[in-house]
Amino acid sequence: MYRFLNAAEAASATAATEVAPTTGANPYAGMGDMLSMILLLMLFGSGIYALYTYFRLHKTCMLFPNKFLYPGGCAPETCVDVDGFIDYIEPRLLLLGIAMILCGAAYLTYSLALRATNTLVDIATILVPAGIFVWYMFVQRKASKEFW
Repeated sequence: MYRFLNAAEAASATAATEVAPTTGANPYAGMGDMLSMILLLMLFGSGIYALYTYFRLHKTCMLFPNKFLYPGGCAPETCVDVDGFIDYIEPRLLLLGIAMILCGAAYLTYSLALRATNTLVDIATILVPAGIFVWYMFVQRKASKEFW
């Protein structure tokens, strides 16, 4: 029995080294791919949601519950000038949606098609969409002062 257990341990140790050789591959490479996919989903998702909000607002000409439409702390029921707000926010919402989809398409081209690594492009990948969202926050702040 003792010889059987020792032989089984030796066989399993040999099999483990034969099955999984060390190749020196980066164990975090899969995490980078996953983060790229999450970034793509966020860029395309926010762009599509902004375009959906624009088209629904343009079609109905009425305020409806939406996360991109209203400034923080402003309820649609308390809007002073609904038509003025719709006229103000529609082009900016369209611009937000198109810009997010273009950022997503540019990042998709960069990450999947080119397979290149450039530090400046990696930084721009994060700063450009963040800058667009900051711009939209200022647009909403101005809308809250003017229409609420």
